Amino acid sequence: MRLSFTSTNLHLGLSHYDWGVSTGEDDRDELIKELLAEAHGLRMKNEQISLYTESKIAELVKLQRELLTIRDGFETVVEQRNDLEGKLAQVNTELEHLGTIYTAMTDQRDRLRGRVAEVETSRAFRIGKRFIRFVPFLKEHENPTQ
Repeated sequence: MRLSFTSTNLHLGLSHYDWGVSTGEDDRDELIKELLAEAHGLRMKNEQISLYTESKIAELVKLQRELLTIRDGFETVVEQRNDLEGKLAQVNTELEHLGTIYTAMTDQRDRLRGRVAEVETSRAFRIGKRFIRFVPFLKEHENPTQ
């Protein structure tokens, strides 16, 4: 039902209830207003949720980039650790080899010291030392390395 406003209705000060508008139509108009307001509220809430979701997605993307950077750093650290473990294994092998050489050289030194001690305590060495004291010109040739 469509209402028309005429100058007669306005001059008489009649309200819309007086024009023949029923209460059911008023309730329907009020319900439409409420529904429109509710729809507007839902649109606003949807907008807020969208903004919140976009901000959280942006945060997640940022965190993902940071995690990728950290993962790359970890991969680099693992590679460096593996390289160092390989070098450490080589150094340990070399150390064991040097330890074996050291032990062999120490044994050889001890054997030579024992041999020198035997030679120095031998009768021939003592006689040779006495002989050099009696013949001084041989002393120059006694130790050619000095």
